[in-house]
Amino acid sequence: MTARLSPSRPSRRLPEEPECGVAPELLDYLFAESPQAEAAPAAAPQPSRSVARQVGDVLVESRLAGMGDADVRSTLARKLCRLLPDLPPGGADTVSAVAVRALEQLARDHIVRVREALATAIKDIACAPPSVVATLARDVERTVAEPVLRCCAALSDEDLLDIVAAAPAGWALSAIARRHSIGTALSDAIAGSGHAEATGILLDNSGAVIAEPTLDRLVEQSAHHPDWREKLARRPALPRRLALRLADFVDLAVVEHLRRRRDFDDTTVAEIAATTRRRIDWAEAADSAEPPERRAVRLHRIGKLDETALGDAMSWNETGFVRAALTLRARVAPEVVDLILDAHDPQAVTALVWRAGLSMRCAMQIQARAAGIHPRAMLNARQGSGFPLSPTEMARHLERYGVGP
Repeated sequence: MTARLSPSRPSRRLPEEPECGVAPELLDYLFAESPQAEAAPAAAPQPSRSVARQVGDVLVESRLAGMGDADVRSTLARKLCRLLPDLPPGGADTVSAVAVRALEQLARDHIVRVREALATAIKDIACAPPSVVATLARDVERTVAEPVLRCCAALSDEDLLDIVAAAPAGWALSAIARRHSIGTALSDAIAGSGHAEATGILLDNSGAVIAEPTLDRLVEQSAHHPDWREKLARRPALPRRLALRLADFVDLAVVEHLRRRRDFDDTTVAEIAATTRRRIDWAEAADSAEPPERRAVRLHRIGKLDETALGDAMSWNETGFVRAALTLRARVAPEVVDLILDAHDPQAVTALVWRAGLSMRCAMQIQARAAGIHPRAMLNARQGSGFPLSPTEMARHLERYGVGP
């Protein structure tokens, strides 16, 4: 008798997985015996059975729901992020490796809202996989990258420095400048980016540690950025000498902040007040009929055409006085001074100030306030106060403008 065979029951097929979703083999990998796991040392951390089962359930549930659906992948991203704190770090076991691989693929998803969901869920997780947050931080979409750049503690300083060095969009720099904690290297990179808004945000951030040489440059550059001055005046642990330099700007709001600081002694406060008073006296004296050029000649004759006088003049943008002073002190023709300052040549301006017997600090002020040189193009002091060019180099720069020995 021939046996009757019952028709085979069709097996349930999972939906095909598109390129943008989680790879199908991840599910097999999750439950397969791993040769690497067998060879791992006994002390390697392993997730509890319940955590492993939760990861598996999340992936299986998402797979059955249809990974071609962006909403399903967004839900998967959020669920996997909630399980991350309970998994061994660094993909130390099979289950962790599967979860990290799934998150890495979700971080590259072609649907923006999937990446947004992942970024929002992972930004506050300190143990987030570095490969995942590094990808999200470099995303071209602001809604994806900004939360990670601003909040994610798992994003390394090396990644952040690399991102800043790549000259990203302004919103990315501003997001980094708002981070809860910023070290000196990253602060220096943000301040050196030339982005005024991000630098202002950095100055307002009490969690940002800014090295004194960086603060020094920012005080000089605040000649072009008046809104930085009040922020600088509020910086914690502001060096006394920088506080006195800020008072040079005769910004009454800034001076008031400086005078109210509790970390300055009476002598410093008195010096700030005296500097302000001297600046005001200079402006009031300038209201007379004496032209700036004649005033420079008079001060030169009595030996008072010094850096103090130049600083007072620059605080009120008296460029005519500054040009006349450089002409007299450097012993060159007025046309040469005009040519050098109008050329916006930082090396030549520095050389001219050096020839005039003035300091590198004065050279930085003249670059910013009299020559109108952009902060990023300015020639900065060496080791805080020294000239960055040798006498031979400076003489060569002056020769280009017809100035001999």
